[in-house]
Amino acid sequence: SSGINAEWPLRPGQGLLLLSALFSYAMVALNQLMLVAMPTYSTYGSQHYMVPDNGTMVTKPCDNHAPAGECQLTQLASIITRFTIHANLYGALVTYLLSAFVAAYVIGFVVAAVRRKRSILEKAAGNRDAEDDPLLNL
Repeated sequence: SSGINAEWPLRPGQGLLLLSALFSYAMVALNQLMLVAMPTYSTYGSQHYMVPDNGTMVTKPCDNHAPAGECQLTQLASIITRFTIHANLYGALVTYLLSAFVAAYVIGFVVAAVRRKRSILEKAAGNRDAEDDPLLNL
């Protein structure tokens, strides 16, 4: 047996299968994120419907308040809504995990923006102090 296959836990061909599975999971996560980030467009696209208003017809974009039968769900919204209805725990879990992800991203961005970076001189002085300390050079 070759040295590469003996150390690697996957057999030939399994890497492509693993890559396909990871790509599928990433696409599901991206679709779910699109529904959270831009719900109206992800659900109805660029559809519009007509509503009478003072004797004239007014065009309005589709949303959840549109009359029944005027707007059609996109494939993305149809699939994810159907799955979320049948698996209630999935919908709740995805909603809270996406909220936690967005919150962690915002907190990380604020911390990175506020945290003061050390200058090159401070880094050099810190490294020199560490070299002069006899306890650190055992």
